[in-house]
Amino acid sequence: MDNFSGTRAKRIQGYDLARGVAIFAMVIIDFKAFFCIDETFPQWLYTLIEYMDRRAAVILVMLAGAGMTLMSRRAGLAETRNTLFRRAVFLMLCGILIDRIWPADILHFYGFFILIGLVMAQLSAPGLLVGAAVFWLISFLGISESVCGYLENLTAGSLTNQLADLFFTGYYPVFPWASFYLIGMWLGRQDLKNRHVTITLLGSGLLAAVLSECAGYFIPGMAVKTILAHGASDETAAYIFILLSKLTVIDLTLPTPMSIISAAGTGLCVIMLSFLGVGGLKQGPPHYFLIAGKNTLSLYVLHILFIKRLENLPGMGEDYPVLWCTAGAILFIMGFILLMRLWLKKFAMGPLESAMRHFPFVNAHWIVKKHPGAGTG
Repeated sequence: MDNFSGTRAKRIQGYDLARGVAIFAMVIIDFKAFFCIDETFPQWLYTLIEYMDRRAAVILVMLAGAGMTLMSRRAGLAETRNTLFRRAVFLMLCGILIDRIWPADILHFYGFFILIGLVMAQLSAPGLLVGAAVFWLISFLGISESVCGYLENLTAGSLTNQLADLFFTGYYPVFPWASFYLIGMWLGRQDLKNRHVTITLLGSGLLAAVLSECAGYFIPGMAVKTILAHGASDETAAYIFILLSKLTVIDLTLPTPMSIISAAGTGLCVIMLSFLGVGGLKQGPPHYFLIAGKNTLSLYVLHILFIKRLENLPGMGEDYPVLWCTAGAILFIMGFILLMRLWLKKFAMGPLESAMRHFPFVNAHWIVKKHPGAGTG
């Protein structure tokens, strides 16, 4: 199967596979967050899920940026600008509704990332990377004591507090998460049909992930030893240690500067591995990742509704082993894929994907009837 083969929409299978892997991981992460007790056996599985927490969202944001670039390249930015704007509004509205029951919603942030992408779409490829660096650098303000103190004292529910949540304190704040979207836009301009380019990007992502992780372990301690050896006071050494620890710790829940590099590296690795591995997929269970990847919006919303409903059942709690939670998430995903296969026999895309495409539903059918030759995978 070629990465760039597909239906009339010319979907890129490598991106669909990466999207499927990311949403698969996100569902497992959320099941674990709601139903799992801490530090349960097997430890390696618990640690892996913890590591992928928010990194799965990073991959999806990067892929959204790449998708915007590809869409603009095929039809031209002028022709797609209105379509992208409508999709941004649709995602924001969905996110506002979901946020009432799911504080960790990403959709309203997604919509804002699209708006940022529209503003910056005419930049050159290096310009997009510079823009990503700017969003990353501005995020340094979020870890300064003065700014943190100001943000913490904002009145809950006020407009200022909501803006602070959008730009700095939310689950996926614009500073620095828009960096991932712009990196994705840059990625969409790369020739991923060229295996050499794909392998180079894979190596770059792996290097960024490894070096950023090592920085958090070694840089603060090495810096303190060096300045103490040159006669610095203990107070100065302690101050430098705390400062460097804030800058180099890997924590996407804050998020810290070095964690952004680590997450972007992880995202590149997963996406490039998807491009390299998609050719080996056949019409079996691994191919189901592609179905999930083509219908991530429907799966995302449905898994939220399912978890919230399950959480309210009598006897449910946060006391299940990580293995059980993972198995439950996998069963849920497989059930979704089986239902989606039946849906795709009649329709070209998932229900929410169709709704987003035809928003605001003026002179358009809610459901797109399946065009001839569209495969379900």
